[in-house]
Amino acid sequence: MAAVPPAFSQAPIVDLSSDSNVNRGAATPPPPSYPQLASRTDTSAGNLQANPQADAYYQMQLLQQEVQELRGSVEELRHEVKRLRQQRTEDYMDLDRRISKLTGDAPATDAPASGGAGGANSAAQAPANDADAPAASENERDRYQASFGLARNGDYDGASKAFKSLLDDYPNGQYAPNANYWLGEIALVQGNIEEARTWFVALLDGYPNSGKVWDGRYKLGTVYYQLGDKAKAKELLEQVAASDARASGLAKQYLKENFQ
Repeated sequence: MAAVPPAFSQAPIVDLSSDSNVNRGAATPPPPSYPQLASRTDTSAGNLQANPQADAYYQMQLLQQEVQELRGSVEELRHEVKRLRQQRTEDYMDLDRRISKLTGDAPATDAPASGGAGGANSAAQAPANDADAPAASENERDRYQASFGLARNGDYDGASKAFKSLLDDYPNGQYAPNANYWLGEIALVQGNIEEARTWFVALLDGYPNSGKVWDGRYKLGTVYYQLGDKAKAKELLEQVAASDARASGLAKQYLKENFQ
């Protein structure tokens, strides 16, 4: 065999079997290819393309987490609104009970009588403006007090059912105006604005001489405002504000906050 020239003895050995595009005898071999790195992202150098599927999946996870957090916040707000409504009604019931006890303008006030049934106690419980109302029987009084107790303890469904049953049995009873009024209040607490309007209208139309009429007129004014009928709302509230009823101050404040 002929001797290998010195120039070729120093040439690098290149494997050309896997790449037909590389010219034979090239002095510099091509860089090695690593396909497995193509799907990765070098965030430090930023020289590899990000995987769009992985990025979309990550974004979806972030959105799901955010939705869950928002749902939790909404539930907390709903619970807080419900608590505030219940607290507002309980405070109003307590105020109504105390004022009625002092003025004597509501039958048996709105709390259980402290002395039980009796001649003097029953006379003190008679509403000042309901002279024509029939005297309440012991059964009517006890059922009214039990219904009011359910509402005061937060059992609004039970109280609503009990008040309605009382009205069915004693539609013209001494406690009928109060039952209508508290059915309206319960409907407001439960967010049933239209039902509340029905009960307050029934109070004003059915028992115009009741001591609850001015309270009912004030509440009906606020209901019409929530329903968007501001003309009726203002008319009713101005009537209450111009009176000497105990709801007069509340009506003036409501007018000031919403109509000025």
